[in-house]
Amino acid sequence: MSAKQLRLIILTLAVVLLLWGASERFSRGSDTVTGGFSLPAPAPADADTISLVKGQDSIVLAKQSATAWTVNGHRAAPDGVNELFQALHDSTPPELVAQDSSSFGRLNVDGATGRRLRIRGAGKPLLDVIIGARGSEYGSAYVRRPGDSHVYLWRGRLASFADRTVDEWRDKRIAAVTPDSVVLVDVERGKDHYTLRRAGKAWTLDRAAADSGAVTRLLEKYRTVTAAGFASPAQADSARALRPARRLTVRGARGTLVALVFDSIPGAFWVRRTAGAASGGERGVLYRMNAWDVDGLTPASHSLQPAAPAKP
Repeated sequence: MSAKQLRLIILTLAVVLLLWGASERFSRGSDTVTGGFSLPAPAPADADTISLVKGQDSIVLAKQSATAWTVNGHRAAPDGVNELFQALHDSTPPELVAQDSSSFGRLNVDGATGRRLRIRGAGKPLLDVIIGARGSEYGSAYVRRPGDSHVYLWRGRLASFADRTVDEWRDKRIAAVTPDSVVLVDVERGKDHYTLRRAGKAWTLDRAAADSGAVTRLLEKYRTVTAAGFASPAQADSARALRPARRLTVRGARGTLVALVFDSIPGAFWVRRTAGAASGGERGVLYRMNAWDVDGLTPASHSLQPAAPAKP
C-alpha cells in the first residue's frame, strides 16, 4: 500500500468519525434539534375553563367573573388559579428524555396514568399537555403533548398543581371580619354562654368590664377564619344528627356579620356558616376546623375577664 493510499484511508475514516459524532449529537441533542418544547402561557384573563383529567377523575375550574372561579361547582381559592398560570411561566428549559411511545407507561404520560391539563378560552384551546410521573429532581415532572411521542423533563411547580385534589383547589375561607366593624360577640360553648359588647373604646363582658387586650386578640382571630378541610358527602350526611356543641355570632352596627355553628368530633369540629354579611364562606358547606382554632374563636368566658388586682 502506497503512502498516498494510506493518507486517503485515514482521511476517509476521519470524515466518517466526524459525521458519526455530529449525528449522535443531533439525535441526542437539545430540544431545539427535535423541534423544541415550550408551553403556551395564557393570561388568566384569556381563559375561562381549566380541566385536569386522570382516568375517570376530573377537576374542572370554571371562571365566574374576572376574579372568581369555581372548582367542580364549589368556590375555588382565589390564589390557586393565578399560581397555576404563574407556574407556566416559571420553568427552566425542558430536557428531552424519550422519543418513543414505549416509554409512556414508565413515565406515566400515557392516557391512563397521566394527568391531562387543558386550558380553554372563548371556546378555543389555549393549552393541552399531559403531566406524568415526578422526575428525579425536586419539583420536576415528565410531560408531553398529546399526539407527540417526545417526552420532556419539566422543571418547575407545574407538577404540584397537577397533583392537587378537588379539596386542595377549594376556598377554605369561612369568613373575613374587620375587627373595627364588630360591636357584639355572642358565644355559646356548653353551659358557658356570654356576650361581649363594645362600649365606646372599651368592652363589657355580660355588662361587666372585659380585658381589653384579650378582646382585641379575639377580634383579630375573626379577621380571617379558615378551615382545615371539608366534610365528604357521607360525613356531611351523618353530621346532620349531631347536636351543636358551640355557637358563635358576630354582629356589626348594621346586623350579623357572621354566625357559625360547631359540631364536635374527635380532635376537630364540623363548622357551618348559617348567616352573616361578611365575605367568605359558602352556604350549605360543612367545613372542618382544628379544635385549637375553634377554641381561639370561642374562648372560655374567664379568659376574657380582667386580671384580678395584685394583693398589697
